[in-house]
Amino acid sequence: MKRPVVARLGVIGMGLMGGSVAMAARARGAAAEVRGSDRHLASAGDIPLVPLDECAAWAELLVLAVPLEAMGEVMRALAPHLRPETLLTDLASVKAPVAELARQHLPHPEQVVGAHPMTGGHGSGFGAASPELFAGAPCILALSGGEAPYVVARIEEFWQCLGAFTVRKSPEEHDAIAAALSHVPHVVAFAYGKGLPGDERLELAGPGLRDFIRIARSNPKLWCEILLMNRKRVAEEAARFSKNLGAILDALERADRPELERLLEGGRAGADELNRRQRTKPGERPK
Repeated sequence: MKRPVVARLGVIGMGLMGGSVAMAARARGAAAEVRGSDRHLASAGDIPLVPLDECAAWAELLVLAVPLEAMGEVMRALAPHLRPETLLTDLASVKAPVAELARQHLPHPEQVVGAHPMTGGHGSGFGAASPELFAGAPCILALSGGEAPYVVARIEEFWQCLGAFTVRKSPEEHDAIAAALSHVPHVVAFAYGKGLPGDERLELAGPGLRDFIRIARSNPKLWCEILLMNRKRVAEEAARFSKNLGAILDALERADRPELERLLEGGRAGADELNRRQRTKPGERPK
C-alpha cells in the first residue's frame, strides 16, 4: 500500500469543497488521519470534528476551505497554534489577496501554497461533498516565489493524490485565468438568469438553457465576495465579452449576414478549442 502523503490532515471548513478534500484524502490514502473543524457543523459523518485551535496544533497539513471573507479572521485565529513545520494550503478562487493575508497573519508564510482546484458544483454544505470531486480536475498552485521548494513539492503531491492534475502559476496569473474561465462566465449566467421570465414560459425551456444557466444556481453571497476580490481582472475580461456581444448585436441590427456568420464562427471555434483541450489526457495538457 502506498504511504500517505501526510500523517495528519486538518480541514478548516467542512462544506462542499472542504468536505470533499477530507473524503478524498481518506478514500485515496492521501492522509493517515483526517480531522475537520467547522463551527457551523455538529457532525461530518465519520470524520471527527474538533475545535479550530486543536485542529491547528494537531495537523501536519492544514487545508483552509473557508469563504474568502473569513480567510483573514481564520488565519489570525490559527496563527498562535501552528507548529513551525505545519504546512498550509487553501481552496480560494482568488489567490493574490489570500497570499497577502498569509504574509500578514501567518508566522511562516513560506510554508503556505495557495491552490485552486477548478471544480465544484452548485450544491453547498457537507451533504454535497464527494470523494471524487477532484478526480481529473485541474488544480492551479499559486506560487508567490517565497515558498520552500520541498513545501511546494509536498503540497503538489497531496493535490495529485486526491486525483487532480496540477499546474504552477503566480497568484496574479491565476486571478487572470480564473476571471476568464470561471468568474466572468458566472457573471454572464447570473445576468441572464436575472432576466428570465418568472412564469410558466420556463416550463418550455430545453436542456440547452438549463446547461447554460446551471452555474447561476451557485451561492450569491460566496460569488459576491469572489467577484469583489477579483474585480479588476473580472472587469477586464468582462469588457472583452461585452465587445464581442456588442459586435454580434450590431451585425444583427444591420442585418449583416456575412459579418454575423463570421462572429458566430469565431464563437464556435472557441468552443471547439475548449472541447479539444478538455479531451486531451491530463498528462498531455500544456503547462
